Amino acid sequence: MIKYAWLLLLGAFSAQAAVYKCEQNGVVEFSQFPCSGDAETVDMRPLGTAMPGTRGEYKQQVDALKRQSRFVEFQISLLEQQKQQDVEALKSELYKLRRSFPKAEELVVLQQKIDRTEQLYNEKIAAEKASLAGLKLKVGSLERQYAQN
Repeated sequence: MIKYAWLLLLGAFSAQAAVYKCEQNGVVEFSQFPCSGDAETVDMRPLGTAMPGTRGEYKQQVDALKRQSRFVEFQISLLEQQKQQDVEALKSELYKLRRSFPKAEELVVLQQKIDRTEQLYNEKIAAEKASLAGLKLKVGSLERQYAQN
């Protein structure tokens, strides 16, 4: 058990290997060795896990999280637009069906399809909003960390 604790402790303090990003013949490759003179180093730390460092590192991570938050907000707005378009198309179909004197089951099936579509979109939107809330918490945490240093 003590061996595992030492391995865990040493693993926590081990240096991360550098990762290089290279573009060759229009193909982007990542490697632990620089493939050419213009290879750029990539920071592979997960977003929201700033380590004590320079102000630039904190700012860079906060900016990355904010960009990710804006993308999630964009995704939410797209989902809301798609939901509105899909539901409106189904409601239009329901209106046309009602004018043609359909069977009651046909109306029920189409109404259930509308309800199911709204529910699926609402679930997707709720998941994206939860993701956005998590990103905003990380941004707040990093900004507080940045202010303390």
